[in-house]
Amino acid sequence: MNLTTGHLARAQEDYALLAPFRIGTVRESIGWRLTEHDGRFDFSPLLPRLEAARALGVQSGWTFCHYGWPDDVDLFSDDFVPRFVRFCRAAARFLAPWLGEQPLYSPVNELSFMAWGLSVHMFKCRNMDHPQAGELGKRQLVHASIAAIDAIREISPGARFLQCDPLIHVIAPRDRPDWAAQAAGWSASQFEALDMLCGRVAPELGGDPRYLDLIGANYYHSNQWESGTNLRLWWHLDDPRRRPLWELLLDLHRRYGKPVVLAETSHVGSGRGTWIREMAEQVLMARERGADVRGLCLYPAIDRPDWDDAAHWHRSGLWEPDHGGADPLARVLVPPYATALQQAIGLTDSLCHTEENTMRTLIVFCHLRWDFVYQRPQQLLTRLARHYKIVFVEEPVYEEGEAHMVSSRPAPNLTVCQPHTPVRAIGFHDQQIPVLQPLVAALAPPGEPVLAWFYTPMALPLLQGLQTSLVVYDCMDELSAFSNAPRQLLQRETALLSMADLVFTGGPSLYEAKRTRHANAHCFPSSVDAVHFEQARDRGNHHPLHDDIPRPRLGFFGVIDERFDAALIAAIADAHPEWQLVLVGPVLKIDPATLPQRQNVHYLGQQSYKALPQLLAGWDVCLLPFALNEATRFISPTKVLEYMAAELPVVSTAIRDVEQPYGHLVAIGHDHGEFIAHCEAALARTTAEAEASAAAMRAVVASTSWDATAESMAALMAQTPPGGKAARLDGADGPAADGNAADGPGPATLNPTRASRRAYDSIVIGGGPTGLSAAYHAGPGNLLLERNASVGGCCRSLHDGGFTFDHAGHIMFSNDPYVQALYDKLLGDNQHWQMREAWIYSKGVHTRYPFQGALHGLPPDVIKECILGAIEARYGGPQAPACASGAVDDCCADGSAGVASAGPQARARATDSFEQFIYQVWGAGIARHFAIPYNRKLWTVPLDQMETSWLGGRVPLPDLAEIIEGALRPVPRPMGPNARFGYPRQGGFQALMNGFLPLIRGNIELNADVAQVLPEKHLVTLADGRRYRYGHLVSTMPLPELVKLLGRTATPEVRAAARGLRHVSIRCVNIGIARAAVTDKHWIYYPEDSIFHRIFVQGNASPACNPPGGFGFTCEISYSPWKPLPLDGPALVQRCIADAIKVGFMRSDDRVLVANQVDIPVAYVVYDHQRAHNVNVVRDWLARHDILLAGRYSEWEYYNSDHAFLAGKRAAEQIDQLRSQRAPRAS
Repeated sequence: MNLTTGHLARAQEDYALLAPFRIGTVRESIGWRLTEHDGRFDFSPLLPRLEAARALGVQSGWTFCHYGWPDDVDLFSDDFVPRFVRFCRAAARFLAPWLGEQPLYSPVNELSFMAWGLSVHMFKCRNMDHPQAGELGKRQLVHASIAAIDAIREISPGARFLQCDPLIHVIAPRDRPDWAAQAAGWSASQFEALDMLCGRVAPELGGDPRYLDLIGANYYHSNQWESGTNLRLWWHLDDPRRRPLWELLLDLHRRYGKPVVLAETSHVGSGRGTWIREMAEQVLMARERGADVRGLCLYPAIDRPDWDDAAHWHRSGLWEPDHGGADPLARVLVPPYATALQQAIGLTDSLCHTEENTMRTLIVFCHLRWDFVYQRPQQLLTRLARHYKIVFVEEPVYEEGEAHMVSSRPAPNLTVCQPHTPVRAIGFHDQQIPVLQPLVAALAPPGEPVLAWFYTPMALPLLQGLQTSLVVYDCMDELSAFSNAPRQLLQRETALLSMADLVFTGGPSLYEAKRTRHANAHCFPSSVDAVHFEQARDRGNHHPLHDDIPRPRLGFFGVIDERFDAALIAAIADAHPEWQLVLVGPVLKIDPATLPQRQNVHYLGQQSYKALPQLLAGWDVCLLPFALNEATRFISPTKVLEYMAAELPVVSTAIRDVEQPYGHLVAIGHDHGEFIAHCEAALARTTAEAEASAAAMRAVVASTSWDATAESMAALMAQTPPGGKAARLDGADGPAADGNAADGPGPATLNPTRASRRAYDSIVIGGGPTGLSAAYHAGPGNLLLERNASVGGCCRSLHDGGFTFDHAGHIMFSNDPYVQALYDKLLGDNQHWQMREAWIYSKGVHTRYPFQGALHGLPPDVIKECILGAIEARYGGPQAPACASGAVDDCCADGSAGVASAGPQARARATDSFEQFIYQVWGAGIARHFAIPYNRKLWTVPLDQMETSWLGGRVPLPDLAEIIEGALRPVPRPMGPNARFGYPRQGGFQALMNGFLPLIRGNIELNADVAQVLPEKHLVTLADGRRYRYGHLVSTMPLPELVKLLGRTATPEVRAAARGLRHVSIRCVNIGIARAAVTDKHWIYYPEDSIFHRIFVQGNASPACNPPGGFGFTCEISYSPWKPLPLDGPALVQRCIADAIKVGFMRSDDRVLVANQVDIPVAYVVYDHQRAHNVNVVRDWLARHDILLAGRYSEWEYYNSDHAFLAGKRAAEQIDQLRSQRAPRAS
């Protein structure tokens, strides 16, 4: 097998592949029959694996006998045990120097299974037809294992022994209860060999508990079946007769009291990701119940062929050989499996390495049952259980007698509590509240505040018995619009909105409805578990419910209630009797008799979430047949993305939260006729149309996940300080009311019901690098206002599918000692420094940056033209006096300032424009082939409209020796401090921004959208009505936006100057592909016809920016009113992919894992000839009103993040100086 997979020759490569997954232990097989020949042992085939393990720090455990022995060995003879002991002793001596004091060994793999295989003549060996092959074989194997352990311990006394066997569950068929005893016998047989080893059975073999050290449970999807029929209890169909793995593991541990390892597990084909994630969850649930489970072992890591058919590969590995490639054994990572494995590792790390008593408790109140349709609450809370102990409280159930809680634990670190009360009122009714309050209060750990999370406002009164540190309202539906909504619902929701610290909404429509009612509302639309639903892309998957339903099948899954358009279903069925409509889901709140009954309409009822991909795989079109009514006005259907993950055509009615974001991918039927026509078109699609649609759907699905949504929610919860609104219900620490209306009405977007005032010595607007630095240096009397949900501004990061991307490419670089020390303070050891690899792609080749210093490799005519042009620029024309050339850093790594990087001398002469500057510095050749086209592409405006003060004000003289040297031979990698840059090792550039948070002594308000600034009153007003007085105001927001907030308070001259400021916008298209180590470059400039001007190679900024087997990069596209974006949305992504292939960055066969876009409306300030005058007019007027400008966008300067840090520091120092010059204003 190892020869077939190439593992023997690729051991070091295979072990290295495990490192990104932090897998540090492997299991290997010695192979008795491969190493003993004619009574002599040759263990040299083990050396490559042992050497690789040692080199990479991998622990290897070894199995001595894995289904085979030398041909001359008779298992049933008296000689078998001595022969095996002799072999094990020799192998242990060979391995001892390699494996240390505590090697891990398995003498015989799967004792019971091997004995069963012998009984059915599965194994071809001497005397295989022995009449007692199974029974005697098991005894011989156990006896040999015991003797081998004794022999091995003589050589390695500290050796540990793993005894592995399948973990099974066998039941009688439903129609044959009389077979139950037989089934129980099969289940019990799995323990016979272990019982022999520990001496419980057949003590004459010498068994003793010391031979049972570690127990390995081998578990696959087929390990549960019916006795007699051998029909499997299928995992992928969620057969209800299956026993959960945690129960089996708990039984195994309790039976022997020994540590347990899930020693082999995997799934085949498209279910691999979902399987491994479930295995991790089941192991954690077993541990929660007391089972000592030490870990999981994937088998196989590299896919393998069938034992009996070498041409049939199981598709069960984390990597598959590239069967059709140039190297058929090259390892190809399976992305869904890899993603799920990372999720599983993250979950086990969180819950195995965190002390239980350090986790805070999150109590959730929900109107839905946990075991109802698996949707938003279950998706989010199972993931938030990585951060909190989840207690999920359902609506009460009627039961006579004393009220009590019935608890279950359906997922790791999550408990479902179902109240049983003698009150007949339904839901969280007022009559239920007094009975429920003591039950709910008992759920909180004594003396500890809890977090409360509401899905229904009706449970709000239950908060009174709890000490809460945070209250969250996850508004997933407009419940008041549903049938039979409680009459108090709207009143309770108003109260909840006033009390909640955080509000999440389930879609854009709901967000629009709620955001004006709460200052800290965030839109988190429905997401998708792509790992689960990608199974449906394997159209070979099948659900038996489809057996009698012909094709084409048009399907829907979800709740069938008042939101369901039954008339539409009837119209479709009548229009096309040959179509089969498959409707999956429970029928609620409507009479089933009112649903259309047709021969081609099939109601399959509620099906398990686990089985939904199997149903989807058998559909031809997916339907969203929602009625348009009050109940559907705000819905954001989860299933639309689940359908997309299956890459099937989707047809929907005109639901706003489907049509607006996904109308380019989902066909929208505005009436029955149009809906049916879209279905007809979907069934008639060409292969090319289907493939294009699937690619676009993949990009959308890759841009979102429930994991990312839950992590974003958890981050917001962590950023919201304790002691929020819920803790202030008694009125303590609340802002004083201010009824003064003399300020006049604010903008229409203000919410006057939330108006209040507080006073601060200083306020900083904007939580980017400048604002954070200003707030850090300003001290405790400062307030930082940030409009987004997290700090960082344009230096924020996003995480998508395991990739980390920034809002455009950022690096850490500074020659300032203060900034260098600040990096250390903000990041500690979370820094990754390296020598830059900056390149240019033009004329079909890559050359190093800067262009003029690395001409080697360009066409000879281009090199000649560039050198002659530089000579002309150096010596031609009138000679101004020489002077020193000031250093100009390309601080933004955008390739623009590089045109000022020349020799150490310059001429003290002025240039009329940036374009003239380029020609005077470098001459016509370099200007024509790089500097002019690249800068036109970046700045989007004619270069003769730009001045050059930002480049130092002097014209540097070209260093001809450097140019000629760079033309004659390849330029070496740049070295020295100026070529070195840094980046946070973990967390993206956002980590650098987040480093300020624990250091800031003042207050921070997130989601604080400034709507108005009244300089005469020293007052800042937010969009939600909150008002803050300031002594001094520091603005880091774009200068034209600040002037807009001043309104007519600013003079006409100031407003005109602000309107005259020009800027360039940047659209970042972030792409992650399924290929590692795409390039060693860090950023590449493209002066020619690609849509992007630069690719920032995010995947090389830090090793943590990529998931295993993936690589991320950012295409940066500048645009402005003078050069608008030529494309947008998915079309822009596809253009970037096409151009990345054209310039050789991507291959045509690269698979895109994620694609998303980030827009930076104000990215670069344009240094036109009016800029200096306009900035001075605005700045001088603002300074007279105690408003200071700081940073790139407020000072309207060419700044990088290190300059921004210093600008924030200067602003804080200015405030201190001004404060010392005069007494602060009274509030």
